[in-house]
Amino acid sequence: MADTVVSFLLKNVAQMLNQEANLLLGVGDQVRSLHRELTEIHRFLQNSKEKRERVKDLVSQIWIVAHKAEDVIDTFVVNMAKHKRRNPFEKFVHGSKHAKMLRSVAADIRSINKEIMRIYNSQDMYQIENKEATEDSVKRRALHERRGKVEENEVVSYVKNAKTVMKQLCKGTTKRNVVSIVGMGGLGKTTLAKKIYNDNYVKKLFDCRAWVYVSQEFRTRELLLHILQLVVPSTKKVEEMGDKKLVEELKRCLDRKRYLIVLDDVWDNNVWDEIKGAFPDNMTGSRILITTRDKKVAKYASPSTEPYLLPLLTEEASWELFSRKAFRREACPPQLVASAKQIAEKCNGLPLAIVVAAGILAKEHKSIENWSQMALSVSSALNKEQEELSDILALSYEDLPPHLKPCFLYFGVFPEDFEVPARQLIRLWIAEGFMGLDKSKSIEAIAENYLEELIDRSLIMVAKRSSCGGIKSCCIHDVLRKLCISESIRENFSAIHKDHVISSRSITTKPRILSIDCSSSRSISSVPCYSSRVRSVLCFSDLGDLRHFHSILYEGFPLIRVLDLGSTVVKGDGINVENLILLKYLRMNAPDLGHIPSSISSLPNLQTLDLRGSKIVYLTENFWKMEQLRHLLLSGDCDLPYNRRKEVKTMLNLQTLSTLSPRILSLLDFNTVFPNVTKVGFRRSDTNRIWCTLPNFKCIRTLKIINSRFDPIHHPAALLSLTKITLLDTMIYLETFETLAKVPNLQVLKLLKNSVDETTIEFKQGWFPKLEVLHMVELRVVKWMMERGALQGLSYLFISKCPGLTTIPEQLKHVSSLSHVKAEWCSSRLEKSILTLGETVQYEFRGYRPGGWANLTN
Repeated sequence: MADTVVSFLLKNVAQMLNQEANLLLGVGDQVRSLHRELTEIHRFLQNSKEKRERVKDLVSQIWIVAHKAEDVIDTFVVNMAKHKRRNPFEKFVHGSKHAKMLRSVAADIRSINKEIMRIYNSQDMYQIENKEATEDSVKRRALHERRGKVEENEVVSYVKNAKTVMKQLCKGTTKRNVVSIVGMGGLGKTTLAKKIYNDNYVKKLFDCRAWVYVSQEFRTRELLLHILQLVVPSTKKVEEMGDKKLVEELKRCLDRKRYLIVLDDVWDNNVWDEIKGAFPDNMTGSRILITTRDKKVAKYASPSTEPYLLPLLTEEASWELFSRKAFRREACPPQLVASAKQIAEKCNGLPLAIVVAAGILAKEHKSIENWSQMALSVSSALNKEQEELSDILALSYEDLPPHLKPCFLYFGVFPEDFEVPARQLIRLWIAEGFMGLDKSKSIEAIAENYLEELIDRSLIMVAKRSSCGGIKSCCIHDVLRKLCISESIRENFSAIHKDHVISSRSITTKPRILSIDCSSSRSISSVPCYSSRVRSVLCFSDLGDLRHFHSILYEGFPLIRVLDLGSTVVKGDGINVENLILLKYLRMNAPDLGHIPSSISSLPNLQTLDLRGSKIVYLTENFWKMEQLRHLLLSGDCDLPYNRRKEVKTMLNLQTLSTLSPRILSLLDFNTVFPNVTKVGFRRSDTNRIWCTLPNFKCIRTLKIINSRFDPIHHPAALLSLTKITLLDTMIYLETFETLAKVPNLQVLKLLKNSVDETTIEFKQGWFPKLEVLHMVELRVVKWMMERGALQGLSYLFISKCPGLTTIPEQLKHVSSLSHVKAEWCSSRLEKSILTLGETVQYEFRGYRPGGWANLTN
């Protein structure tokens, strides 16, 4: 962690020296000296990575002094920025106070420099050579970028286990029955349940299926709503129902259906008491599958059915799992077999221990000496008589390279069983300053690599993948989350504030990140006792009335970089954040907001502004001052400010711009003003303007058009950079569809909600030659025609809520690349037609009822 703090601080100080020379009057020499000292310390940290246990105390001292330096520098930057905003008279009035502040900062930096020199000089006693990074270390880092994907159904070969549980689910009594999988944490209960849940035979057998995570902190209403959303289309009427009505509605929806409901990670008998009334016993062979660590919970839910006690892996299965994770799809090198098998055996058949151990070793050089040494370390950790898995998990954390440790610990700030959107996570990491510098890659690409590394090490799990195969959301095992929380407390990294209580331990540790998960802003009144250290505030519950929170926010968190208010509704003109000078990430739900107030647009460091819960219709001219902005996320048809008399600045850092009104396209040279935008969205647009301008866009890869009329594309062959188009409630006709088919590099096409104003849709020979993903959602289409030779690269097809569509084109059978078809709320005839594609295609159906999709609306 010290590496991250020092690296981030070095970057900030270097930026001050290069860009803020005017702000350094009076303390310039001290800041330059601090930069030199930090550079030496950073070099020492890099060269001591392999000997961290020996220099643990020294690194701890560096961590403390680095945070002191960060506080001094950040406070200085904020005070100077405030002073710069003052008019001449105000500067005169505050002159003596400002001079005193400069003297204090200079003294603080001198003190810190002396402390760093003392620490640096003491490195001799640790016998650490001060040398530049070697070529071997560069190669080692390159090895960390190696990727290997192991499919979920290959992670654990529970063939015998799966057959046993599937027999209970698929055969036997026609009465509703509860089947349970019981085992310790990390044994693979969820993995086995997912393998069964996604089995093609199971999918066909049950009319509808639903999977919910329960956890220790279950909320009955959320469970019922989640199941309902998976069983029937979500409606506002359902969301407004009381708990008893929700039970009745779910029971009504499941009546006469053969259903499978998975309740994953159940800890308490109360869960079954609260929701069992929603599951009718309709004599159709319906099943509820429970995973739990507690056999008593399983017996309580179904006293007459013996739960399946998941055994540990056999020696053979342990070796198979270890090999898959450590060597990906390659064979174990002969010289490493002995060491590798020793490690696998020491894991005692516990899958999570095997996966984590393999994740550690997968990143190491495959030499006999290296693996033998690692085998001793892993075996030693596994043999210690401590709490379940704590040592092996702690070892996996200690083995992380410094740049990944804060990224891993960050998962501890999210609630239990929380699915973290990958894009949001990456933007948060960037705002926190976790990313290193690499001129050959964008900072977003670096963050994606970090996430992939954590997944490769089996510390983080992919929750959902996009239809293109990318990571859509991710999550963390609850055992690993506990490790994150304990390490975060130990390292003053973060604190979780919930249920109106902050523990004394959290208060004394002075965390840098504050996670709030409570029902009232008044419950955080005790936060200011350590808030001056806080750099990030993230909310995961509705705080209600924010008036109390306002004073705490501005007085108590002057140095924050991240403010995420989650689902909390911000009323009126939003919140006044103009004094949060360092803010880089702001997300809030302000439905009354019609424009971005100057208090936000005047923030000099803002990188991500997420106001998708607002109805922003125009931006003020201050928008052009937001030079650091990378992602602007809006939901209205927003107009950009334009004044012919004023020069428009180039927004070099902006990458995401959504959603806009296209009116501005005729006024601005979009490619010059936004040269690096890769993703753009338009609403209520005249697409003629878009097609006239788009060929000049050199970087745009993703285009979204909402509530518009789709005009013919003038020069589709010129749209070379465009790889993804989404049309939502945007009318496209057959004569304009052909021009869309000629976009040369289009890989993803999403036709959503009435975007085809025809009852017949046709794909002709040669159309969409590179299209890999096709979504058809809520279309009026009754007949789908296709010539042979069309869609020759298609691999993923998604159809949802197209009630008139009863068959798919016969020519789809000749698309050899098609591997996955997902259909939701479709008719039985369409399902049968899809199944004719053959066994080489993976099918996924949801929301089917025997009477067809139309019945779901009853």
